[in-house]
Amino acid sequence: MSAPSSSVDDLLFIYANQTVLLGQPRLLRRFDRASDRYYYTVEGSDMLENLAARFFISTTSFCKKVLPTSSFLIEWMKKQGENADAVRDLAADFGTLMHISFADFHQKGFDFRNTRQRVEGYLLGLGHSPRLIGEWTTRLNKCVASYAQFCYEYQVEPVLIEGMLASDELGIGGTVDLVAYLTIPKFGRVLAQVDFKSGGIYSSAELQLVINKLIFEENFPHLEIERMYSWAPKDFQKEPTYTLKDQGKTRFTPAVLDALLTVYQALYSTDMNKQYHEFDGLIKPGQPPADYHQVLGLSEVVLKAYQS
Repeated sequence: MSAPSSSVDDLLFIYANQTVLLGQPRLLRRFDRASDRYYYTVEGSDMLENLAARFFISTTSFCKKVLPTSSFLIEWMKKQGENADAVRDLAADFGTLMHISFADFHQKGFDFRNTRQRVEGYLLGLGHSPRLIGEWTTRLNKCVASYAQFCYEYQVEPVLIEGMLASDELGIGGTVDLVAYLTIPKFGRVLAQVDFKSGGIYSSAELQLVINKLIFEENFPHLEIERMYSWAPKDFQKEPTYTLKDQGKTRFTPAVLDALLTVYQALYSTDMNKQYHEFDGLIKPGQPPADYHQVLGLSEVVLKAYQS
């Protein structure tokens, strides 16, 4: 890998074969609240009354709304019982850490000597129990080793890593985990999209890849994704290994996707009008809660956060 040719925020790295790691064409932010996830842009002057936010439903939320829940996921939730939500959220937090670590691996390498410190800071920052540090340290090391093995075997040359992109045509935004050139014996060197999963690969992963492919190609029309894969680490005993599922033969044709978009518009387009409760300040006995409580629309919530 040669030295950076520009600032990290622009074209991060240029590889030996001149493959360029792309920057995001526009700044997107993400809003997460309970089961809601949106991406949005903010335009206008710095004065709050002149700002406007434009929203895009997230790929993940779109898939959850228009597809039935996987039977495997339902069975998993039954086994977890009352703890299902907490276990699911904890798994999602580990998945986020894994994604961050993979991005670091590409940009500056991953130092196994610092994994425990990385895990500890991440867990404690989220308020999780320090008892998870040992377990997560071992698990994260295995995930990174499995991913490094994948990159070595397929000669991965990243083009986009953890890119937050949105489609004006679809009204959907998402984070594209990895677009890269892979060298595959059957196909040669191809531009592929790879979606990382820290747990199981469910049916929604296929639709997620299809949508993110369209989003990527809308933002970078000079590039066409040739192959799509879901990737997940395996808990190996001897050598690092992984699952790589080819999602190229998709059921989600343009006609099917159009039908799902119609379903979303008919049933869920008004979700962006949802209101949220905001609480702020120190309340004491004898004081009216109304002075510390507001009911805000989605735009008001994100613009308030944007101004702070």
